[in-house]
Amino acid sequence: MKKIIVASIFCLLPVFLFSYEINFNKAFSKKVSPDLLTTYVNINISKIDESDANKEIEKFNDFIKDYDDVSAKDGTYNLSPRYKYVNKKQIFTGYVGSLRYKIESQNAKKLNRFISKLLEVKEKINSEDVKLNISNISWVISSELYNKSVDDLRIETIIWANKYANTLSAKISKNCAVEKININSINRRNLVYSREIMATSSKVAADISPQNNDEDITINPNFVLECK
Repeated sequence: MKKIIVASIFCLLPVFLFSYEINFNKAFSKKVSPDLLTTYVNINISKIDESDANKEIEKFNDFIKDYDDVSAKDGTYNLSPRYKYVNKKQIFTGYVGSLRYKIESQNAKKLNRFISKLLEVKEKINSEDVKLNISNISWVISSELYNKSVDDLRIETIIWANKYANTLSAKISKNCAVEKININSINRRNLVYSREIMATSSKVAADISPQNNDEDITINPNFVLECK
Protein backbone atom coordinates (compact mmCIF):
# COMPACT_ATOMS: atom_id res chain seq x y z
CA MET A 1 0.00 0.00 0.00
CA LYS A 2 2.86 2.43 0.84
CA LYS A 3 4.53 1.88 -2.56
CA ILE A 4 1.31 2.71 -4.37
CA ILE A 5 0.91 5.98 -2.45
CA VAL A 6 4.51 7.01 -3.17
CA ALA A 7 4.10 6.26 -6.87
CA SER A 8 0.94 8.35 -6.98
CA ILE A 9 2.73 11.31 -5.43
CA PHE A 10 5.55 11.16 -7.96
CA CYS A 11 3.06 10.97 -10.81
CA LEU A 12 1.55 14.28 -9.70
CA LEU A 13 4.86 16.10 -9.28
CA PRO A 14 5.42 16.99 -12.96
CA VAL A 15 2.02 18.75 -13.07
CA PHE A 16 3.00 21.03 -10.20
CA LEU A 17 6.52 21.56 -11.47
CA PHE A 18 5.51 22.69 -14.96
CA SER A 19 2.34 24.69 -14.25
CA TYR A 20 2.13 28.06 -12.58
CA GLU A 21 -0.31 30.83 -11.73
CA ILE A 22 -0.07 34.47 -12.82
CA ASN A 23 -1.76 37.09 -10.66
CA PHE A 24 -1.85 40.78 -11.64
CA ASN A 25 -3.98 43.95 -11.84
CA LYS A 26 -4.75 46.22 -14.78
CA ALA A 27 -6.93 49.34 -14.92
CA PHE A 28 -9.53 49.98 -17.65
CA SER A 29 -10.99 53.46 -18.12
CA LYS A 30 -13.80 54.99 -20.13
CA LYS A 31 -14.56 58.66 -20.72
CA VAL A 32 -18.25 59.41 -20.29
CA SER A 33 -20.05 62.65 -20.98
CA PRO A 34 -22.56 63.46 -18.18
CA ASP A 35 -26.08 63.33 -19.53
CA LEU A 36 -28.23 64.77 -16.76
CA LEU A 37 -28.58 68.29 -15.37
CA THR A 38 -29.67 68.49 -11.74
CA THR A 39 -30.60 71.34 -9.45
CA TYR A 40 -32.48 71.95 -6.22
CA VAL A 41 -35.35 74.41 -5.97
CA ASN A 42 -36.03 75.92 -2.54
CA ILE A 43 -39.02 78.16 -1.82
CA ASN A 44 -39.54 79.86 1.54
CA ILE A 45 -42.70 81.82 2.33
CA SER A 46 -43.30 83.83 5.51
CA LYS A 47 -46.89 84.68 6.46
CA ILE A 48 -48.73 85.72 9.59
CA ASP A 49 -51.55 83.30 8.90
CA GLU A 50 -50.99 79.57 8.43
CA SER A 51 -53.55 79.27 5.64
CA ASP A 52 -51.93 82.11 3.68
CA ALA A 53 -48.56 80.35 3.80
CA ASN A 54 -50.14 77.13 2.60
CA LYS A 55 -51.95 78.88 -0.28
CA GLU A 56 -48.78 80.50 -1.58
CA ILE A 57 -46.78 77.29 -1.31
CA GLU A 58 -49.51 75.39 -3.18
CA LYS A 59 -49.12 77.73 -6.17
CA PHE A 60 -45.48 76.70 -6.51
CA ASN A 61 -46.16 73.06 -5.70
CA ASP A 62 -48.93 72.75 -8.30
CA PHE A 63 -46.74 74.38 -10.95
CA ILE A 64 -43.77 72.09 -10.29
CA LYS A 65 -45.85 68.90 -10.18
CA ASP A 66 -47.76 69.76 -13.37
CA TYR A 67 -44.69 70.79 -15.39
CA ASP A 68 -43.95 67.84 -17.69
CA ASP A 69 -40.72 68.90 -19.41
CA VAL A 70 -38.51 68.25 -16.38
CA SER A 71 -38.47 65.61 -13.66
CA ALA A 72 -39.30 66.74 -10.10
CA LYS A 73 -38.16 64.38 -7.33
CA ASP A 74 -37.90 64.16 -3.55
CA GLY A 75 -40.43 66.89 -2.86
CA THR A 76 -40.67 68.00 0.78
CA TYR A 77 -42.83 70.64 2.48
CA ASN A 78 -42.48 71.95 6.03
CA LEU A 79 -44.55 74.55 7.86
CA SER A 80 -43.06 75.94 11.06
CA PRO A 81 -44.06 78.67 13.49
CA ARG A 82 -41.80 81.72 13.57
CA TYR A 83 -40.79 83.63 16.70
CA LYS A 84 -38.68 86.60 17.65
CA TYR A 85 -37.31 87.62 21.03
CA VAL A 86 -38.12 90.99 22.53
CA ASN A 87 -36.81 91.81 26.01
CA LYS A 88 -35.98 88.12 26.46
CA LYS A 89 -39.55 87.15 25.67
CA GLN A 90 -40.56 84.85 22.83
CA ILE A 91 -43.16 86.47 20.58
CA PHE A 92 -45.01 84.62 17.82
CA THR A 93 -44.66 86.40 14.46
CA GLY A 94 -46.22 83.97 11.99
CA TYR A 95 -45.33 80.90 9.93
CA VAL A 96 -42.60 79.89 7.50
CA GLY A 97 -43.45 77.41 4.76
CA SER A 98 -40.53 75.67 3.00
CA LEU A 99 -40.85 73.70 -0.25
CA ARG A 100 -37.90 71.79 -1.76
CA TYR A 101 -37.59 69.74 -4.96
CA LYS A 102 -34.79 68.08 -6.86
CA ILE A 103 -35.17 68.92 -10.56
CA GLU A 104 -33.59 66.84 -13.34
CA SER A 105 -33.45 67.22 -17.10
CA GLN A 106 -31.32 65.91 -19.95
CA ASN A 107 -32.02 69.07 -21.92
CA ALA A 108 -30.48 72.39 -20.81
CA LYS A 109 -33.03 74.46 -22.73
CA LYS A 110 -35.92 72.68 -21.05
CA LEU A 111 -34.38 73.23 -17.61
CA ASN A 112 -33.80 76.93 -18.34
CA ARG A 113 -37.38 77.26 -19.57
CA PHE A 114 -38.67 75.61 -16.39
CA ILE A 115 -36.68 78.01 -14.21
CA SER A 116 -37.94 81.01 -16.19
CA LYS A 117 -41.54 79.85 -15.74
CA LEU A 118 -40.97 79.22 -12.04
CA LEU A 119 -39.61 82.75 -11.63
CA GLU A 120 -42.68 84.07 -13.39
CA VAL A 121 -44.83 82.39 -10.74
CA LYS A 122 -42.83 84.21 -8.08
CA GLU A 123 -43.12 87.55 -9.88
CA LYS A 124 -46.90 87.19 -10.14
CA ILE A 125 -47.10 86.83 -6.37
CA ASN A 126 -44.91 89.96 -6.10
CA SER A 127 -44.23 89.68 -2.40
CA GLU A 128 -41.08 90.13 -0.33
CA ASP A 129 -42.33 87.28 1.83
CA VAL A 130 -41.43 84.81 -0.96
CA LYS A 131 -37.81 83.68 -1.35
CA LEU A 132 -36.86 81.46 -4.29
CA ASN A 133 -33.44 79.87 -4.55
CA ILE A 134 -32.13 77.67 -7.39
CA SER A 135 -28.83 76.12 -6.41
CA ASN A 136 -26.08 73.75 -7.58
CA ILE A 137 -26.99 73.33 -11.22
CA SER A 138 -24.72 70.42 -12.13
CA TRP A 139 -24.04 67.94 -14.90
CA VAL A 140 -24.03 64.36 -13.56
CA ILE A 141 -24.01 60.88 -15.05
CA SER A 142 -27.41 59.23 -14.80
CA SER A 143 -27.60 55.80 -13.17
CA GLU A 144 -28.62 54.26 -16.52
CA LEU A 145 -25.57 55.65 -18.32
CA TYR A 146 -23.26 54.80 -15.42
CA ASN A 147 -24.40 51.16 -15.26
CA LYS A 148 -24.09 50.78 -19.04
CA SER A 149 -20.56 52.23 -18.94
CA VAL A 150 -19.48 49.83 -16.19
CA ASP A 151 -20.96 46.89 -18.13
CA ASP A 152 -19.02 48.00 -21.23
CA LEU A 153 -15.81 48.07 -19.18
CA ARG A 154 -16.49 44.57 -17.80
CA ILE A 155 -16.95 43.22 -21.34
CA GLU A 156 -13.77 44.98 -22.45
CA THR A 157 -11.95 43.40 -19.50
CA ILE A 158 -13.06 39.87 -20.37
CA ILE A 159 -12.16 40.25 -24.06
CA TRP A 160 -8.75 41.68 -23.19
CA ALA A 161 -8.02 38.90 -20.67
CA ASN A 162 -8.75 36.12 -23.15
CA LYS A 163 -6.63 37.79 -25.86
CA TYR A 164 -3.80 38.23 -23.39
CA ALA A 165 -3.98 34.57 -22.35
CA ASN A 166 -3.79 33.49 -26.02
CA THR A 167 -0.85 35.80 -26.72
CA LEU A 168 0.99 34.58 -23.63
CA SER A 169 0.39 30.95 -24.61
CA ALA A 170 2.03 31.52 -27.99
CA LYS A 171 5.02 33.34 -26.52
CA ILE A 172 5.91 30.84 -23.79
CA SER A 173 4.66 27.69 -25.57
CA LYS A 174 2.21 26.78 -22.82
CA ASN A 175 -1.54 26.56 -22.51
CA CYS A 176 -2.57 29.66 -20.53
CA ALA A 177 -6.17 30.26 -19.53
CA VAL A 178 -8.06 32.83 -17.45
CA GLU A 179 -8.99 31.26 -14.14
CA LYS A 180 -10.58 34.24 -12.42
CA ILE A 181 -11.33 37.95 -12.88
CA ASN A 182 -12.13 39.99 -9.77
CA ILE A 183 -13.24 43.59 -10.14
CA ASN A 184 -12.04 45.00 -6.85
CA SER A 185 -13.15 48.58 -7.24
CA ILE A 186 -14.80 51.09 -9.52
CA ASN A 187 -13.53 54.67 -9.45
CA ARG A 188 -14.98 57.89 -10.76
CA ARG A 189 -13.23 61.18 -11.21
CA ASN A 190 -15.78 63.13 -9.21
CA LEU A 191 -15.85 66.38 -11.12
CA VAL A 192 -18.89 68.55 -10.55
CA TYR A 193 -19.49 71.37 -13.00
CA SER A 194 -22.06 73.62 -11.40
CA ARG A 195 -23.40 77.09 -10.92
CA GLU A 196 -25.30 78.45 -7.97
CA ILE A 197 -27.64 81.41 -8.23
CA MET A 198 -30.12 83.25 -6.10
CA ALA A 199 -33.07 83.56 -8.43
CA THR A 200 -34.79 86.93 -8.22
CA SER A 201 -35.90 87.61 -11.79
CA SER A 202 -36.83 85.54 -14.84
CA LYS A 203 -34.17 87.42 -16.80
CA VAL A 204 -31.33 85.54 -15.04
CA ALA A 205 -32.55 82.21 -16.38
CA ALA A 206 -31.57 82.80 -20.01
CA ASP A 207 -28.71 80.31 -19.83
CA ILE A 208 -27.66 78.99 -16.45
CA SER A 209 -26.43 75.53 -17.39
CA PRO A 210 -22.74 74.88 -16.59
CA GLN A 211 -20.15 73.56 -19.02
CA ASN A 212 -20.34 69.83 -19.63
CA ASN A 213 -17.02 67.94 -19.47
CA ASP A 214 -16.24 64.24 -19.76
CA GLU A 215 -15.82 62.17 -16.62
CA ASP A 216 -13.54 59.15 -16.19
CA ILE A 217 -14.98 55.84 -14.98
CA THR A 218 -12.28 53.29 -14.10
CA ILE A 219 -12.43 49.67 -13.01
CA ASN A 220 -9.47 47.87 -11.45
CA PRO A 221 -9.82 44.14 -12.10
CA ASN A 222 -7.50 41.50 -10.68
CA PHE A 223 -6.60 38.69 -13.11
CA VAL A 224 -5.61 35.13 -12.26
CA LEU A 225 -4.18 33.08 -15.16
CA GLU A 226 -2.94 29.49 -15.09
CA CYS A 227 -0.30 28.27 -17.55
CA LYS A 228 0.41 24.55 -18.01
